[in-house]
Amino acid sequence: MAAGLGFKDFTTGEVLTAADVDGYLMQGIWVFANATARDAAVTSPQEGNFAYLKDTNVTTYYTGSAWANLDTTGMTNPMTTTGDTIYSSSGSTPARLGIGSNGQVLTVSGGLPVWATAAGGSSFSGCRIYNSSSQTLPNATVTTLTFNSEIFDTDGFHSTSTNTSRITIPTGKAGYYQLSASIYFGIGNATGIRALSITKNGTRVIGLDNSGAVDQTLNLSGIENLAVNDYIEFTIYHTMGYDQSAYGDQDFTFLQAQYLGA
Repeated sequence: MAAGLGFKDFTTGEVLTAADVDGYLMQGIWVFANATARDAAVTSPQEGNFAYLKDTNVTTYYTGSAWANLDTTGMTNPMTTTGDTIYSSSGSTPARLGIGSNGQVLTVSGGLPVWATAAGGSSFSGCRIYNSSSQTLPNATVTTLTFNSEIFDTDGFHSTSTNTSRITIPTGKAGYYQLSASIYFGIGNATGIRALSITKNGTRVIGLDNSGAVDQTLNLSGIENLAVNDYIEFTIYHTMGYDQSAYGDQDFTFLQAQYLGA
């Protein structure tokens, strides 16, 4: 087999030699068993010659100085299931990403595409904490309640061993929160004031002042924008003339935070 000779404009009536046919007209893609067979048959390749190698399923072309691969993979289709996706894996080879589940979204992890559960959505996030024992509330003193128990805590907002008075916003949960608190006083009377506060980082953001009433149960709530590592607490101040107590029960004295979204 003669090597390709490039391009030639033949004239009417010109007689083609065998070399002309081989060198000009037979310039398709040659097929060989392997590179060894190609090199043995094409001893003088010309720039632009193409040859397909059956052992590797790779098409090669001559650059003018060497044979190079037109592709390195043969592009074998890795997909097996309807909805699969092809992506470039390590070494720029095609890889299969199997179809995800209903409701999942395509995202990136470690530099590769993956299916993941959509952020937010209908998943609940928040906590409700309480103390299993009653707490003393000294007269004319600001008291920050502590909480040794949890009714629920979805994302590690609260610790029962460290800073137990706090609900702290974890990584990935910055945003708006519905905050609520409730207290049940051991004794009710109409003397003095009873001031309830939800504080953020030690500063009051939601408050209730109750004066001249005999109510033993008081509640307050509101919405606050909180950043990661912000913390909220529940403080009580009263001037009823003697020590009071915050009743220790999950249904009466508690602090709660519910994530609403960023």
